[in-house]
Amino acid sequence: MLTIALAQLKGVLFETTFNLNRVLSMIEQSKEKNIDYILFPELFLSGFLIQDKVKELAEPVNGTSIRAIQHKVKETGVGVIIGFPEYENNCYYNSAAFIEKDGSLKGVYRKTHLFDKEKQFFTPGEEFPIFHTSFGNIALMMTFDVEFPEVSRIYAVEGADLLLVLNAHSVPYEPHQELFLRARALENQLFLAAANKVGLEKTTLFFGESAVISPEGHFIAKAGNNEEMIVASIDLSDIHKTREEQPMKYLTNRRGQLYTSYFNSPHAIK
Repeated sequence: MLTIALAQLKGVLFETTFNLNRVLSMIEQSKEKNIDYILFPELFLSGFLIQDKVKELAEPVNGTSIRAIQHKVKETGVGVIIGFPEYENNCYYNSAAFIEKDGSLKGVYRKTHLFDKEKQFFTPGEEFPIFHTSFGNIALMMTFDVEFPEVSRIYAVEGADLLLVLNAHSVPYEPHQELFLRARALENQLFLAAANKVGLEKTTLFFGESAVISPEGHFIAKAGNNEEMIVASIDLSDIHKTREEQPMKYLTNRRGQLYTSYFNSPHAIK
């Protein structure tokens, strides 16, 4: 059984030290609650609307902030998935670090689908890593990634049991968030958990509604619109029961070769 906490927090734009201290405090508070992992929102360490300050705020994955989180994780045994602006080899990425319960860096996911003006400041990621844990196989996504069914389907066919989504969804897209999150869980018959931001950054209002969703597309837990931490315990092996018992069997009924012939057609949108 895996116990996941979703940290639905505000954070402060451009204030990495303040936001880092909130992360460390949340980890400390969680150590007596038998929480295995805490999921934070997209770009939580820096704030989301950092735009032309990306170069100033970005850190390498072995930088001060991630190392401080690793140290606290090692002390407490509470793993963390945290969004941050990453710098590597003269490139800037919208990234998420997966820190295992022993404090080791499991790996990094770099947002593959950049939304609108993000393309001016970040380089898109080119990989879909799956992180193998003692609980099952976990994959990461960020806000706009969820709106492309190909991403979650790739993860599903590669063996992911749980999709963790670092979100930064703002008003008026509440219906979109619920629709996409439930659809991605249902169509791939796996668990999904998404942590969204709340509060105001500049003129953008983030609405929260973080959620844990079952392989049948139902809410297991859902937050409101204010700061809170919701916790859910899930057995990732349940996805096998769902896939055996449900008549849809989306993964085994798909026709990959047929779709590929159309994607590669000269008439396909490039």
